[in-house]
Amino acid sequence: MARTQNTLETPVPEQWKLALIHPIPKVSNPTSPADYRPISIVPILSRIIERVVVRTYMYPEFCKPPLAEELRDQCAFRPTGSTAAAVTALLHHTTELLKTNDFVVIISTDYSKAFDTLRHATLAQILNTFDIPDNIYNWLLNYFCDRGHATNFASETSSIARINASVIQGSVVGPASFITSFSGLHPKNETNINVKYADDSYLLIGSNL
Repeated sequence: MARTQNTLETPVPEQWKLALIHPIPKVSNPTSPADYRPISIVPILSRIIERVVVRTYMYPEFCKPPLAEELRDQCAFRPTGSTAAAVTALLHHTTELLKTNDFVVIISTDYSKAFDTLRHATLAQILNTFDIPDNIYNWLLNYFCDRGHATNFASETSSIARINASVIQGSVVGPASFITSFSGLHPKNETNINVKYADDSYLLIGSNL
C-alpha cells in the first residue's frame, strides 16, 4: 500500500520524546548496573494521546487478517490478553496434546533485552501494512524518530542519550508495538504449539515414548 510519508506533517513535541529513567534496585545490596531495574517515565500528555492512538487505530488492526492470525498465540498487550489467558492457553493446549501423545515437552524462552533491541525501521515496515490514515501512520513514525532518554540516579541527571531502537518502555504505544513486531514468531512444525506472553515464549511439543 503506497503512503505519503511526511513526519513533519504530524510532529510529536520534542518534550514528549524524552524519557527519564529511574533505576530501582532489584536486590538489597546492588553492586552492578544489572542489579537495577530501569523504570522509564514518559510525559503524561504523551501517554494520553498514545492511548487514543492505540485504542482507536492499533487495537482494531489486531482483529483483522492477517495480523489477527499472527497474534493468535499472544496473550499480552491486547484487549483480550492477560496472564490468566496465558495460563489458560497453556493448560488447554497441553491437555489437547496429551489426548494423542504420551507426554508434552514445554520449552520456555525469555528473550534478553527484547524490548530494547526492537528496530524502529522494522516496526515501520509492519505499521505500513496497517489500514490506518496516513497522518496517524506518520505520527507513529515521528513518535519513534529522534527519541532520547536520561537517567536520574543519586540526585544527579545524566546527559540525554539518543536511541534508534527500543519500544519506549513506560509508554502506551510501546507494548502494542512490541507484540506487532513479535507477531511473526511461530513454530516451524505445524504440530507444535506456541504460547506467548509479551517476550516470554512457550513452545509445546507433543511426544511419545
